[in-house]
Amino acid sequence: MSQQQNKIFLLFLLLPSIALSQTIVNIEELRNEGKEGFFAGLGFALNASRGNKDRDFYSLDLRFDYNLDDLENFMILRKSERKINQNVTDISQLIHIRSVFDTYNQYNTEFFIQSAKNPFRLFRERNLLGTGLRMIIDDQMRFGAGVIYEEETDLENLVTDTTRFSAYFHDNFEVAENINFNTTIYYQPGVSDFSDYKASFLMAFSFKVNEKFNISLQYDIAYDSDPIKNAVKDDQGLSTKFSYSFN
Repeated sequence: MSQQQNKIFLLFLLLPSIALSQTIVNIEELRNEGKEGFFAGLGFALNASRGNKDRDFYSLDLRFDYNLDDLENFMILRKSERKINQNVTDISQLIHIRSVFDTYNQYNTEFFIQSAKNPFRLFRERNLLGTGLRMIIDDQMRFGAGVIYEEETDLENLVTDTTRFSAYFHDNFEVAENINFNTTIYYQPGVSDFSDYKASFLMAFSFKVNEKFNISLQYDIAYDSDPIKNAVKDDQGLSTKFSYSFN
């Protein structure tokens, strides 16, 4: 490992102390695309401080992939919790299941379901059901477009449902040996009202320590043009994630 890479590695290790908030799950990150078999991975982040206020934060991700010749399946599980003086101030959990069918050349058909709970922040519960096409542009770039059905429960238990178009773009750049920079953009306007849209932007530096261990610094911002009651329009976060592959 070069001296420059050692400096970057130390920077990644120090950055968890400036984590701002819980980040969005990046579905495109660490896909086992084009590989057959069963894969499992663990991602985690920890942060604690002691003083006038005791602060504790953890985030745990589990990912399972089962890929066949013309079908790729994966599931992501996440849970995070933040405490101040032993009082829970933020908690969230998510499950995402997706199947990708090899349809024609570089085009794939996707189906997915997702359920997220976040009772302290933007919503109490959000459930998604979606389908679409995913296009492999080149070795690094991906584009997807489709339709999703969304059901949200706000902090006062009011339920709303919306059908949305969904599009995303992902690109990955090799910055140096074992260091990548990737970006992902999501855009989800309402089918009946394009002024009602959700958008997300994620970017991450990823440092590959070895074949099994990976460290990434991720920044994300999510925007909702018409948020549910008592929720803000935007949410952003900065965090460092440690990932380990069991394969």
